Amino acid sequence: MPFLEKKGILSDPSENQLPNSKSAEKRVRQNKKQNAVNNHRKRLIKESTRQFMAAVQTGDVAKAEQELRGATAILDRVAGKRTIHPNTAARRKSLLARRLNALRAPAAATTTTKPSKSKASKSA
Repeated sequence: MPFLEKKGILSDPSENQLPNSKSAEKRVRQNKKQNAVNNHRKRLIKESTRQFMAAVQTGDVAKAEQELRGATAILDRVAGKRTIHPNTAARRKSLLARRLNALRAPAAATTTTKPSKSKASKSA
């Protein structure tokens, strides 16, 4: 339907369902617009997570900490707008924090070593 394409309702003429009323046309327009906003927000999450993971891969703790702060801020903001569920944001932040802690762990393990206790001393 060319008149719907002109109005910007249908970008792909192969779409099967067409709106039957003016309010349905408006909902299609609103849904397209909101979908674009949500996709942009999700893209921000992916980009910030990718930057953090790149910093972790290089082993740069300071840069990874900075990227983690940026990624958690974006996750909190997007979850606040309900583009993603807040529990999903919390789970992803936890995953990123675990990666950063794993990056820090080898440096801490090499500086402090605890003497190991033998099993023979416990049974005696």
